[in-house]
Amino acid sequence: MTRPAPLPSNESRRIARLHELAVLDTGSEPLFDALARAAALVAGTPIGMVTLVDTHRQWFKANHGLPGVSETPREVAFCAHTILEDGLLEIPDAREDERFAANPLVTGSPDIRFYAGAPISLHDGLRMGALCVIDREPRQLDDRQRAILAELAHAVSEALDQRALVIDRNAALQREADAGERLAQIIDGTSAGIWHWNVQTGELELDGRWVDIIGYPPVEMAPYTTISLPTLSGPSAWQRLVERARRLASSGSDEFDGELKLRHKDGHDVWALFRGRITSLGLGGQPHWIQGTAIDITARKTAETRLRASEAFLDRTGRMAAVGGWEMDLETYKITWSDATCRIHGVAEGYAPSMREGLAFYAPEARPAIEAAFTRAISDGTSWDLELPFVTADGRDIWVRTLGSVEHEDGRARRLVGALQDITVRKQAVEALAESEQRFRRLFQNSLGLICTHDLDGVILSVNLAAARTLGYRVAEMMGRSLLDFMRDEVAAAFTAYLDRVRSNGADSGVLELMAKDGTRHTWQYNNMLDTTGPETYVLGHAQDITERRDLERRLRESAIRDPLTGCFNRRFLAEVEADPRQRIAWGCIAIDLDRFKQVNDTYGHQRGDEVLVAMAQFLRTHVRPDDAVVRLGGDEFLVMLRGADADATQAIATRMLDDRSQAPIGFTVGQGLRHADNTLEDAIAEADRKLYEVRAQRPAYSRHAS
Repeated sequence: MTRPAPLPSNESRRIARLHELAVLDTGSEPLFDALARAAALVAGTPIGMVTLVDTHRQWFKANHGLPGVSETPREVAFCAHTILEDGLLEIPDAREDERFAANPLVTGSPDIRFYAGAPISLHDGLRMGALCVIDREPRQLDDRQRAILAELAHAVSEALDQRALVIDRNAALQREADAGERLAQIIDGTSAGIWHWNVQTGELELDGRWVDIIGYPPVEMAPYTTISLPTLSGPSAWQRLVERARRLASSGSDEFDGELKLRHKDGHDVWALFRGRITSLGLGGQPHWIQGTAIDITARKTAETRLRASEAFLDRTGRMAAVGGWEMDLETYKITWSDATCRIHGVAEGYAPSMREGLAFYAPEARPAIEAAFTRAISDGTSWDLELPFVTADGRDIWVRTLGSVEHEDGRARRLVGALQDITVRKQAVEALAESEQRFRRLFQNSLGLICTHDLDGVILSVNLAAARTLGYRVAEMMGRSLLDFMRDEVAAAFTAYLDRVRSNGADSGVLELMAKDGTRHTWQYNNMLDTTGPETYVLGHAQDITERRDLERRLRESAIRDPLTGCFNRRFLAEVEADPRQRIAWGCIAIDLDRFKQVNDTYGHQRGDEVLVAMAQFLRTHVRPDDAVVRLGGDEFLVMLRGADADATQAIATRMLDDRSQAPIGFTVGQGLRHADNTLEDAIAEADRKLYEVRAQRPAYSRHAS
């Protein structure tokens, strides 16, 4: 069901202002048509419009690309939504916007998919409608296109204001034309004031109507008030007016007219048009008195100034967008180019080419296409929109987009009109983008690292060929599967935490492990980031296979912290445990010292002694838990470290060792210590050594020989 736009809070004022413009249901005007074409050209869309939102309808002041349609009901108008916004309203795909998905202009002709509209705001802030562009395919504008569209909408609002002012100006000029025969009625019915000017002294006598022009009331009970003209206009302007009066008098003319900027009593400037006759001459034939009438032409002068500014604005917009206009009279075949079109061709402004000269600017291979477009347009009215190679007058090779259509009058094709845009930069950018995309695809597929994308649930969206081969899979076997499918079950929680960090921080880096198809483990060092630039948010991942490096590091670490003879940990392992904050936990420590081990070495030799040490290490490992550690401190001294054990657990394991001493390769003595929050590991080992020697001191000596 269609969702009509709500009414603006200032709707009644807005509608009243729209009707005051006297523009609704008027005929086509070249300026508005050019702005609509320029908008479509800048946006690269087939349709561009200037729309005005009336009480129950949306009416098109200019319509480029949608012939035969002049208005639509307001309840289905996209622009009715645009006038609610301060800035540009952009709909990339109307089918996916709940406001427009069921709109008949979307579900049926003209099959709107993309829409972008910039509000047309007058100087008083009221929004009359929109300058909009439409496409039948989904798309998005870039920042430059949005900026130009907003500037063109500003030009439309300026044009609407200027149109109203020009209407007022024309009415004023018509009144002036009738002044001779209806002077009295004009004086009585308008704000025209009567003036008497003493050219010699600068004194100006004004009647009561001047209070509406410059704010100075006449002296009470007198028909006129006398004011110094230099005070009203400034000395330099007054002097120029005096010189003009003298030139007129010396030429024998008694008619005087001139425009003068005056200072209103409250400080602002007004413009007045003076008309009168020289009524007396002073000595030497110089003008003495001039009298006549004057009217306030401030509105007209303001309109002219704003019109010049608007024309300059349109010229700047054309320069920025590199867009020019042209037309060809089909009766005389005279061709007219705008200044921007001349600049694109590389010729002087005002250049008027013949048709043959104009076509000669197109590259030879492009001329058949543009000539055929001209022929079809003249014969059957077919419009064209082409991108063609072009050679400027100074020999530069560029690309242009050329658009053209036929305008009819009284049922006859009267002229061809169109626009021309320099699209060289865009063409170069498109070609560079295509080349860059090809390079990226080759890099993506052949990179020896892992390059992939996945969604926020970890489902693989893409993966490069080299990484898939490393894991023993085809790309198709990995697509659409969760990364968890290639991980051990015990890392599922860590992977969920990774996804949470990416969502929260927008990026994450670290190490992950993936299982190959043959069951081998591969360690990858990754640096992933969240990509939100497109319509769908996904994670872009890049990782390097560090399996061999990690294995080497692990082997090097193992060789550094293990005793090469017994395979037990060594004292460097103790230093790592002491330095690791994660190991600041309770440890039960059992010190083991072999009894009379020196006699074994002296009697049987060091080889036998080594065999005893290896067998003792194996004996100790069978009496501890998987997370515990057996350490060879050096010589015949061992240490058993019991993770998280208290005094009772430590004593229990020490007792079990002593109960099984008959299975040991040699006799031994033990002592226990505890590492807790108030002491260090060295303190706990020292405590265990002390108790070991206490036990040894208290028992009688005995002899045990290795078997």
